[in-house]
Amino acid sequence: MIAMIGMAGWQIIYFLAIAGPLLYIGLVILGYATEGPRYQIKFNLADPIGSMERLLVGIGVRALSAFLYAAGVLLDPLFEASAEIGEWFTNLGSAETQARYRSRFI
Repeated sequence: MIAMIGMAGWQIIYFLAIAGPLLYIGLVILGYATEGPRYQIKFNLADPIGSMERLLVGIGVRALSAFLYAAGVLLDPLFEASAEIGEWFTNLGSAETQARYRSRFI
């Protein structure tokens, strides 16, 4: 009987170890989607648990914002280079290919 209770206890711990971070990630994404990168961290002495939650979510929102900014800075030159390569490749084609490209994309 004790072995079954111990096994159930470990299953609960495993579940919480997976559900907790998923819940936190969901709160961070929701906070970023609703308030954007300028997520306000508000402290309320009457509600210390809520203030702590808002602080942790705010830290996650700021980290997500920094990650998205860095990804944009790193990927923008790649997108530009890809567009230039596509234009170069199209210019190598026949006049018909160039006309078809210009009628579709420009």
